[in-house]
Amino acid sequence: MFGFNDKVGKAFFNKAKHDELLVTSRFFTLQGEGPYRGHPAYFIRLAKCNLACSFCDTYFDSGEWRNFTSLLKEAEQVIDDFFKNRSLSTPPWAQGLAKKMVLVITGGEPSLQQNLSAFLEMAQAYFQSTQIESNGIAVLADLPKSTTLVVSPKCLEKEGNVIRYLKPNPKMLARADCLKFVISAPEDNQYAPYSDIPLWAHEWAKQMNKQIFISPMNIYQKEPQRVKVIRDEGRDLTMTERSEINEVISFWEPGLLDLKKNQRNHEYAAEYCMKYGFILNLQIHLYAGLP
Repeated sequence: MFGFNDKVGKAFFNKAKHDELLVTSRFFTLQGEGPYRGHPAYFIRLAKCNLACSFCDTYFDSGEWRNFTSLLKEAEQVIDDFFKNRSLSTPPWAQGLAKKMVLVITGGEPSLQQNLSAFLEMAQAYFQSTQIESNGIAVLADLPKSTTLVVSPKCLEKEGNVIRYLKPNPKMLARADCLKFVISAPEDNQYAPYSDIPLWAHEWAKQMNKQIFISPMNIYQKEPQRVKVIRDEGRDLTMTERSEINEVISFWEPGLLDLKKNQRNHEYAAEYCMKYGFILNLQIHLYAGLP
């Protein structure tokens, strides 16, 4: 797991102002997974989570409070800077209202911040699509109908040992547009429960006639080098550093990933999808050198 990522609950955010969110990072990229995979996307990663998954490859322990208006204004600047840094003008499709991209809210665990639904109501005018990814344990009320909810169930862990899948709240399952599971080959005893998805997920897909995405678990041998350098300095990262350094993990960085285990997990995930008719879901942004 990258970062400390201490577990918190909804109570952590009880004193939040009605128009604020605690944000770890924000960046313009391609959506690497799920129903909008491959689409241009503006990500807002919210801080804190109610789980501490040992294989988690994201940082979300630090964050800054941002009000809704500043988040949307900042999005325009981040997108403009992306093109400016490449000596390009911002194209019309990436400007103004209804930008032809998806706004993705991820974490951490976004559903812990109950202000999120109000923000999505406000933000949906600025983006062609909106999406949130959640483990589904906590209920997020009043989610806009137009927002795609991707529920990505995870397992209970105790002292680094994976015990069993945590079934999402029934209200979140009923609202979910699709499910996304991380899969590990059964040879890895540490993650044995991740070698198969639970029966209730199969039943959900059949009853709801909705999609299930399967992601092979990536196994890391070390922390990304650029992040490690800053951590070794013993200082907190700025929002910009968290967005431009923490978020860039490259499949091509020598020695970063355990290629043998990753090959095994990728091939197992592919066979699993062929067996059950699910959709193979690769983290394509890792191959593109983008956040």
